[in-house]
Parts: sequence; C-alpha cells; structure tokens
Amino acid sequence: MTPEPQIPGYRIEEELGKGGMADVYLAVQENLERRVAIKVLLPALFRDESLAHRFLREARTAAGFKHPHIVDIYDVGRDELSHYIIMEYLPGGSLSDRIKQGSLNSDQALKIFTGLASALDYAHGKGFIHRDVKPDNILFREDGTPV
Repeated sequence: MTPEPQIPGYRIEEELGKGGMADVYLAVQENLERRVAIKVLLPALFRDESLAHRFLREARTAAGFKHPHIVDIYDVGRDELSHYIIMEYLPGGSLSDRIKQGSLNSDQALKIFTGLASALDYAHGKGFIHRDVKPDNILFREDGTPV
C-alpha cells in the first residue's frame, strides 16, 4: 500500500481513487480551509523523468485554461518523494456513477456531452489532448456542472 503523501499546507482526508499513473486524495488546504483534490504520481513512476515531466507539464498547461467544464488547477509541485497536482475538488460523483444509477435522461445527457464537447474543443484548440476521456473521469461540481 502506498503511504499517503505529506504535502506541507495540506491535510489529507481520504483516498478518492487510483489510476494507472496517479492516486487522487481529498485534502484540506489549511490556510484557506478549502477542500481540494491532490493527484500524486505513483511512486513507481516518480523516477521516470519523461513521465514525471509530462505529468507536471500537462498540469501547468491545464492551469492556464479558463473554461466552465475544465477542472481548475491551483498548484503543481514536487518533493523528494512525489510529483503532485493540487486541483479543484469535484464532489458531485462521476458520469460512470450516474450511468450505473440509471439517472440520466436524454436531455441531461445532451447537456453533459455538449459541455464536454465544448471543453475538449477548447483544450484541443490550445494544443492539449486529454488522452483518457471516459465516464470514470467525467466528474461533476456540486451544482451538477460536468467537468
């Protein structure tokens, strides 16, 4: 089991998920008392400089995006044990969850996919390719906005 990251200024509350490249944690940014998500590159990949560089470069690129359907990036960093991205916490669950619950009608699906298409078009226009669009990675803000 991977130990929870120790990032100064952030208190880890729980693990939100595991991926092929990174683990994601719910944390509190202590100085602002704000909930954030922290994406931490897996330890096995930390020493791979090309992957670590890509991980941080993509986060820095996305941090410049301002779009209602793209997650806000607050910070990126590295220490002697990890590379990490501090980002907006999206508490509204995933599209995968909503599909499993059978809670999407056609109007809702159209609204979700219109927003996501807009976000992808925006990102592609800036030379950014997402590489992993799938229902598990489409999350919702508290107000229901898909990101």
